[in-house]
Amino acid sequence: MLIKINVGAEPSSPEESGGDIRINIVPETLTISLQARKTLDGKIMILDHLLIDIVLDTKEKKIVSFPKDSLSEEIYAIQDAYFKHLQDEGIIIPESVMAGNVYGSLEAYYPEPSEEGISAAQVVLLSTKKFIDQQNPQLEAQEFIENEIEDHLIEPMPEDSTELGEVPQEPRKGSVTTQQIRRYLSGYGYY
Repeated sequence: MLIKINVGAEPSSPEESGGDIRINIVPETLTISLQARKTLDGKIMILDHLLIDIVLDTKEKKIVSFPKDSLSEEIYAIQDAYFKHLQDEGIIIPESVMAGNVYGSLEAYYPEPSEEGISAAQVVLLSTKKFIDQQNPQLEAQEFIENEIEDHLIEPMPEDSTELGEVPQEPRKGSVTTQQIRRYLSGYGYY
């Protein structure tokens, strides 16, 4: 909410003639940007998150999250964190969180707002944007680290690798000799 304060201004009405400070409260317009699509039946698909897709059904007042690729413990933890975020914000009905009819999906219902002029869909979209903005930097950093480790293993630095023949051969290497290896049947006295 934007508050505009004019100091030393002339009063514009007879009621304001008592002081030098006039406060006008101007409602602020909040704009968010999401990578979203609208389906033929009016559902809003939010595709910004790196690991899950979120579908907002404005007719049934339902939010459904789907894994992008395959279900794993990490995906379920992110879905659970998303619905806990919505629950902490007071947006969903906590007892409505359940598994969806599609494998790996979670869903919850949100109530109709009690105050006039508030769009429940806009509140859900705003809270979803907050959640995505919190999650994506961490997930991008994790993906970068995994790619760096993979690149390091596939193409190691020259100081971390040796060329063929650089390490001299010896007739016997290591601490386990061939006489100490137990064969399958020799341990039971069959040999």
